[in-house]
Amino acid sequence: MTLEQIFYLSQSVASVAVVGSLIYLGLQVRSAERSQRAIMQQGRADRASNAALAIASPELARVFQRGAAGDPTLTREELTQWIMMCRALFLSGEDSLLQYKAGQLDRRAYGSYVAGSRFWMASTGMRAAWKLSAEQFGPEFRDFGNSLLAEVSTAQGADVYSEWQRHLKSESPAGGV
Repeated sequence: MTLEQIFYLSQSVASVAVVGSLIYLGLQVRSAERSQRAIMQQGRADRASNAALAIASPELARVFQRGAAGDPTLTREELTQWIMMCRALFLSGEDSLLQYKAGQLDRRAYGSYVAGSRFWMASTGMRAAWKLSAEQFGPEFRDFGNSLLAEVSTAQGADVYSEWQRHLKSESPAGGV
């Protein structure tokens, strides 16, 4: 084998090694992207679960129920609690929107967020809280919230308890509870 043949052989081996390395790198990048999306979804689920559990405490559940219903007899303290709960929900929502726009949250997860937002924006108290808070958020999320306000009427799903009772009746074998 001549020196020239050895040179061409080594160049061929090097080329194959570079292609192999690029394929491996592509697979690693793809795997890292999947892992990052999973971590982002896990964080979003943890955040939402922790918020839901906090709101389920007896005092906050009562305030949340009254706030969502738009109870005008909320005290100043209760109104502050209600607005802070809504602010936390809105901040979480803004984060979900921004993650989705950045490609970090998949369409299904974002769709579940939008469905929940549509449900809760039917409550008069949530609508009022949004109107008080909207200017505190970036333009994309503000547009999103305002579009929900325009699209969702207060008549649908505004009373969770009544909706729950209706579903119980429809699931009962005798047609009633």
